[in-house]
Amino acid sequence: MDVRNPLSLILLTYKGKVLLMHKQKSVIDRESHPWCFIGAIRENKESFEHAMERRVEKEMGIKIKNVEFVSENCYHAQLTDDNVNNIQRAENQLLDFFTPKELTKLFLSRSTQAFILKHGALI
Repeated sequence: MDVRNPLSLILLTYKGKVLLMHKQKSVIDRESHPWCFIGAIRENKESFEHAMERRVEKEMGIKIKNVEFVSENCYHAQLTDDNVNNIQRAENQLLDFFTPKELTKLFLSRSTQAFILKHGALI
């Protein structure tokens, strides 16, 4: 990973729940691919907000607006009913919504855990 363009994460919320992504190659692939927020690396001269919009569109097939800066490498956007109704999942990809209580029972990536610990009040 390029230190000048670190991975940024976006917290996507909808009606008090958080959207997480899980990619797997098999049902026993849990350790290799924990649940995580969607992340993006900024391309040349691209804003971090645009990088988040681009990556969400690539991973979910939806366009989001109003991406908010939360803190270094952390962003947030609220999904609309239209967004949720038009989510497209790729092969070997799970996208699901979880309540804050359900998050405590999931195997999460370290960066997702750190984001939730620091900015869980956004949920």
